[in-house]
Amino acid sequence: MSGFVGLLNREGQPVDSGLLRRMTDSMAPQGPDAQEIWSGPRVGFGHALLRTTWESKRERQPLGLDGTLRITGDIRLDGRDELAARLEASGCRLDRDAPDVDLVLHAYRVWEAACVERLNGDFAFAIWDAHRQRLFCARDQFGVVPFYYAETKDALVLSNHINCVRLHPRVSDRLDERTLGDFLLFSVNHDFTTTTFADIRRLPPAHTLTWSDGRVRVRRYWQLPEAVPERRYRRREEYIERFRELFERAVTDRLRTDRAGTYLSGGMDTTSIAATAYRAMTATGSSVDFRAYTIIFKQFVADEEGAYAKKVAEHVGFPIEYHVADDYMRQAPEENPEYTYPEPLVFPNRVPEAEITRRAAGFSRVLLSGVGGDPALRVAWYHWIDLLRRGRFSHLARDTMEYVRTFHRLPGFGLRTQAKIWLRERRNPVSFPDWFNPDYARKMGLRARQREIRALMAAPSMRSYRGMSDSPGWSHMFATSDPGFTGLPIKIRLPFFDVRLVSYLQSIPPIPWLKEKFLLREAMQGALPEAVRLRPKTVLRGTPGLDRLRRQGPQPWMERLALAPALAPYVDNERLLRRVRAVEELDTFNHGQTGPALVLAHWLTHQAREPFQPSLGTRSADDSSRAQAGKPVRFSPRPLATSA
Repeated sequence: MSGFVGLLNREGQPVDSGLLRRMTDSMAPQGPDAQEIWSGPRVGFGHALLRTTWESKRERQPLGLDGTLRITGDIRLDGRDELAARLEASGCRLDRDAPDVDLVLHAYRVWEAACVERLNGDFAFAIWDAHRQRLFCARDQFGVVPFYYAETKDALVLSNHINCVRLHPRVSDRLDERTLGDFLLFSVNHDFTTTTFADIRRLPPAHTLTWSDGRVRVRRYWQLPEAVPERRYRRREEYIERFRELFERAVTDRLRTDRAGTYLSGGMDTTSIAATAYRAMTATGSSVDFRAYTIIFKQFVADEEGAYAKKVAEHVGFPIEYHVADDYMRQAPEENPEYTYPEPLVFPNRVPEAEITRRAAGFSRVLLSGVGGDPALRVAWYHWIDLLRRGRFSHLARDTMEYVRTFHRLPGFGLRTQAKIWLRERRNPVSFPDWFNPDYARKMGLRARQREIRALMAAPSMRSYRGMSDSPGWSHMFATSDPGFTGLPIKIRLPFFDVRLVSYLQSIPPIPWLKEKFLLREAMQGALPEAVRLRPKTVLRGTPGLDRLRRQGPQPWMERLALAPALAPYVDNERLLRRVRAVEELDTFNHGQTGPALVLAHWLTHQAREPFQPSLGTRSADDSSRAQAGKPVRFSPRPLATSA
């Protein structure tokens, strides 16, 4: 698992083994268990191993088969037993505890490129087929594992670590202006295929990349269908039993270890995962180490998450560690430039989730997350309006009766939500930021881009379960939690992004099962305390960072970043500074407008060609001094040039 790299020379010349070794060794902090390379006549693979499952204790990569196939990748499979049975039926001889990478390589030997249609899980890999002189690569259905590649004049470079790709001498540091425009407008790049760097591309989720005959071909192999036949059971209990079975499999397939951590809030998603995981781990009868991490606020907002999380920890029986988020609000980004993310995202030392990941990496290599519960277990607010618009009156009547039967009240039909959205847009119309460098905004067509993406994100598919596979935001979010991004030897596991589970949820009647997470609440009877199981969905009261700014005003570090010379090609610094200082005008949206610009300024200032590795465990007073001793190569943005 963890880091892999591949080099292919188009003209057939041998791979530079020294370069391949340097690129592989650069991933050693995230793959500390072994770093190995393999070279063929025109192809070379490198792998930095991070063992996270029982089966991976026997794992060795790059792995060969039959003298003609070679694979490297970051692979964790769902449904191992089912896949192994299909392979054995096709004539393969496999050990029961064969590592996941072995199963994938055998699957390619049996089904070739069609093997991806039989794989589920979190994976990105590359296979060199010497007999066919073909390089075959794939990324999992939801894009949980990242995949980056660069095409140079004479080579193809690929990895799941973007900084590894950047080490290739033919891959430049030139920035992609369009990607930066997306980040400044939306805080995330809305293009599946591009990165912050003009020379480096991203393989979209559920896609394969094939090189043969001197050409690179990218194709999609899977997507969530727009509609599926509705699944109907005679008894209500059958819906719950089937969901519970799939949910438990989704969690246990992502464990396969005796040491793990979990994010834990007071809501249904993380608590259900934590209770299921702990029960599964202790059922093995072996000694387990399972810890929960909860973010709380003590000053900036009223917060009850800690109290509800504590109820769950006591009810189930695992330890819990609290992290006070107020502390992060007091830190300036410049106070701890120990680690800078490979692409701009947030200030690393101002996000409590990043600190939890760092601390969890000190004792475990698996951290569970409840991300995905909301879109997977949600009825779109426009459900009723859509049925009426499409003339499905019998369906509308059936859902209304089912709703009343289950919740003992009439549904809201989405009219109130639609009215709130309309009023919010009328009162706070979206404006184009006035602090953009006008030449840059005109060159990139940013006004049109803003309208395009807003229309796209308002589409029904983006506001339903289909957004789990179709929204670039999810894919980019997964990339930012990967070891190649965080710099930490720990994998974030996401049980709600399980193809089997999501496919089931989209096939059952949304009313009543997906309303207010009714199905999950029913399945968790007895597993969670009733105070948590029946608790309505609760959002954080207030916006901590914004509330602090309103009380204390802009901080000196914000003004310094607003005037950063590195921003000048994209931003009018003086206009941005005035906006940052205009505290009386602050609202959630305006704060979001200026925030990405400050993050980008920090990233451009501190980005390193070969970044530091963050320390694990509890932060010590001399962490920053050790980081400073590392003397990274500072990144200097090149003049703007339109990316191809």
